[in-house]
Amino acid sequence: MANVKDVKSKAVKITLTDGVERTIKFTLNAMAELEDRYGSVEEAFRQLDNNSIKAVRCILWAGLIHEDPDLTEQQVGNLIDIQYMQALMASLGDAFNADMPEPEKIPETAELKLHGAQDPNT
Repeated sequence: MANVKDVKSKAVKITLTDGVERTIKFTLNAMAELEDRYGSVEEAFRQLDNNSIKAVRCILWAGLIHEDPDLTEQQVGNLIDIQYMQALMASLGDAFNADMPEPEKIPETAELKLHGAQDPNT
């Protein structure tokens, strides 16, 4: 598992039709909501890639519940102006990627040491 220091911290801010600037953030609760709805986070984003309107609304809702846990998907849907869908979909992807940790870098000799073998370079 990645260390906390490896988590990228790039806030993705959006302004919806009500003019309020919000930060999309995929917290553990957001990920759990997406798993509940789609079976997995990967499937949720697969649906987003397939241009599913419901996926856009649900993923955006999940990314905003850290600010307002009482926010509903329907309320979020009313804040989405259809002409900005492409930009919104890109922002959702950016926010998801920003909230994921960097992949762990495993030294080439780590596997040898894990199995008790000697590092040939020492």
